[in-house]
Amino acid sequence: MGLYDRDYGRDDQNSYQTSWDRVQKPRSMTVTLIIINVVIFLISMLFFDNGSKGGESFNILRFFGFVPTTLFEPWMWWQFLTYGFFHDLNSIWHIVFNMFMLYVFGRMVESRMGSAEFLRFYLISIIVGGFIGAITGLVTNSMPAAAESGDAMQLAAPTIGASGGVLALVVMFACYFPQQELFLWGIVKMKAWVLAALCVGMDLVGSLFTLAGGETSTAFTVHLAGAGFALAYHYGHWNFRWLSFGSAPDIRGKMRQRSRRMKLKLHDPDKKLRKEADEADRLLAKIHQTGEESLTASERKLLERYSRRQREKRNQ
Repeated sequence: MGLYDRDYGRDDQNSYQTSWDRVQKPRSMTVTLIIINVVIFLISMLFFDNGSKGGESFNILRFFGFVPTTLFEPWMWWQFLTYGFFHDLNSIWHIVFNMFMLYVFGRMVESRMGSAEFLRFYLISIIVGGFIGAITGLVTNSMPAAAESGDAMQLAAPTIGASGGVLALVVMFACYFPQQELFLWGIVKMKAWVLAALCVGMDLVGSLFTLAGGETSTAFTVHLAGAGFALAYHYGHWNFRWLSFGSAPDIRGKMRQRSRRMKLKLHDPDKKLRKEADEADRLLAKIHQTGEESLTASERKLLERYSRRQREKRNQ
């Protein structure tokens, strides 16, 4: 009998939401980000004028994108975030490709991280990519093209596009689900880790070409910075919960609660059972995402023990 056939005895009347429920009915931050990008693209089109010199009557891309010299203007550092929400107005394929990749890889990474941490990871990866892109732009003494992919609008055009954050998600997906099979262009079948390695390898070659003085319309170093950030996040076991504004007001409450526990030393006999139930929920979510074969021997034993305890409880 497989794990999917076993009864893990969940109480459907529980008022709290388990990790299993969150996987089944996630609140998608990925879709929200896609909507924001599309809306910004449509608004940007209102300022687009093919007949004017430079492409726009008001250069909205220059205002929200960054150039290497932005590093010397701290009051403009917000551009290292906003650039990731603007795309090339000369070609719709820039935003189409980025949003497609964001949708495909973002949903699974979000289900693993949780919506809040996913958003923090995505935004920080864009910021890191922006700073690294600006630094390498100064090193090569060249200005990046208008878009990360596509034709350059002019020589000193700003860097824009979500590709750095998107590649960070591709790498995180490969870290979480390395053996997941994907179809490149809907034709070539490959493992997730192979696809991520291929993307990083291409950007590495492009970055070396740029650093050697080559001219390109693609911000390879921004992409590579996003990938490097994702690897550091995964293997460094990072977490950005401390950036949550909602947790700050609760610090005093948590300190008071800890103080009471130290004084009273409350005995909670059900704590172990609740912890085991939470762990079972986490493992079921893992099965849902990566399959039963991804479980370790100890994880299988925990699920079997939890299932047996729930059956005994119902038979009493």
